[in-house]
Amino acid sequence: MKNKKGFTLIELLAVIVILAIIALIATPIILNMINNSKKSASVDSAYGYIEAIEYNNSMSMLDSTKYPKIEDGENIDITTIEDKVKLKGTKPTSGKITITKGRITKATLCINNYNVEYDGKEAKTNGACDSSNNEEVVLKGDPILEKAKALVYENGACKTSGTYNYMDGCYIKGTSTNNYVWYNGFMWRIMGINSDGTVRLITDENIATMPYGYYNTALTYKINEGYINDWLNDYFYGNLNSTKSIIKEGAYFCNEKFFTKARTTCTSENKVIAKVGIISYDEYYLSKENTSSYLLGPIFWTMTPDSVSIIKSFDVTGKAVSCSIVDSYGVRPVINVDSTSTITKGDGTTSNYYVLSENKESDKTGTLGENVTSGEYIKLEGKTYRVVSKESDGIKLILDGFYDDYIPYGDNNTFVLDSGIGATLNSDVLRWLGLLNSNKIVKTMYYQGDEIEEGFSYINSLAKTNGISTKVGLIRMGEILSGQSSTILTQNYTTTSNNIFYYWTMNKYTNESKKAWRVYSNGFGMQHSVYNGNGVRPVIKVKNDLTISNGNGTWNNPYEIENK
Repeated sequence: MKNKKGFTLIELLAVIVILAIIALIATPIILNMINNSKKSASVDSAYGYIEAIEYNNSMSMLDSTKYPKIEDGENIDITTIEDKVKLKGTKPTSGKITITKGRITKATLCINNYNVEYDGKEAKTNGACDSSNNEEVVLKGDPILEKAKALVYENGACKTSGTYNYMDGCYIKGTSTNNYVWYNGFMWRIMGINSDGTVRLITDENIATMPYGYYNTALTYKINEGYINDWLNDYFYGNLNSTKSIIKEGAYFCNEKFFTKARTTCTSENKVIAKVGIISYDEYYLSKENTSSYLLGPIFWTMTPDSVSIIKSFDVTGKAVSCSIVDSYGVRPVINVDSTSTITKGDGTTSNYYVLSENKESDKTGTLGENVTSGEYIKLEGKTYRVVSKESDGIKLILDGFYDDYIPYGDNNTFVLDSGIGATLNSDVLRWLGLLNSNKIVKTMYYQGDEIEEGFSYINSLAKTNGISTKVGLIRMGEILSGQSSTILTQNYTTTSNNIFYYWTMNKYTNESKKAWRVYSNGFGMQHSVYNGNGVRPVIKVKNDLTISNGNGTWNNPYEIENK
């Protein structure tokens, strides 16, 4: 009888190694196929949900008892209309929709744990909708209230020096250097503690430049007409990520008319209920100590009217000024966050700022589309950019700096590609950016918006009109990051100098073909002759699926793009 030989140990090990290699190669492919399938199913479910609502509204004209109409409105929480939507299949677990004339014109829906964005025509997935919420649950650190108390409290009460009282809250006075907070794409400053224990924050920079209102409507903060209130609570708030759930809505803001003496109270009829607002003249004035304040910087709006057409504010030296409501100045959003929201790291200084409600201990992984939010920093070909907005065809970025030469706008204020600033941007500037032949950026529509004059509504300046398809464009008045960047002003927090360039925007000036809009170094926006040279901050759009190699999106650790 012949001997039967089995496999040797070496042969068995070789087979195991081969199988392990096959598994190593196949597993990511299979997982990617599963994820893509889930994303596709989420988009299909979103279309089904949208069609169900629109069908319901169509049928309501025939039988409103069986199909109760879902009224038109902006940012409708879907949980409030859940009983009206009849749908077979997967429903969103959360989200908001905008209905115009019975049709869905905008939607953000969480389906199968994927965030699906719908722009009225097309639905696309945009990362995991619950990733931030899941992260919040496991975040480790101290409540922000404890950090704020260390800044303004002593023995359980407001400190007797270095603080001020306002609307029964306790706030920082003087030039605080340890109240910096990174939150939701922007650097903020802790102002102090409100009467209900929420913590008040203000951005460390002008996020945008725009008018307060229009002639004889100084109190438009309370009116939906496309001015400050709308910009803050619709456009700006809508571009924040899901951690905005910690922002509290309440009567935290005061619209009381200017009085020669700074007040510490606000009458009930002048309290403004909102999620996002701006400070009052009184708050700014009270925050000064020996003429200095951590709020000092480029001019920005307060909420304090002096008349039907004048708002009180402060210039770059801290001197009180009267501003016409139709002029364009900086906007520094103010929010009030839950006292229990978590500070995960930092000591409040510029180099080791507090981080609020997110994990910045390690670098991010994944794609830009899945991770970035407005305000964050991205490094691309050696240049630093900031995220303006996430859009269906890419991530819109603005250079966090200036091209190294002044450029005239052109022969007139129409943005074209064969001459003037449009031609320079898409040749010399594109080459200077290192992106002349890059496959990372996309050619897309850049809009000049409607022609605008003083007192414009941001709805007009950001209108999708006067568009041109190009690789490089400019920011528009009223767009996020159309103000003056903190990191530019301070050269990454190394100086207090505010000497920087004026820079062009895309916008035309009304009825004047020889003028276009620009943003001044002091935060003021104004039309200017197209023949004059101004600084340029190029705007580009990069692909959503670019992979992050390292970084966490902060100013001193920007996202870096994987080279392929």
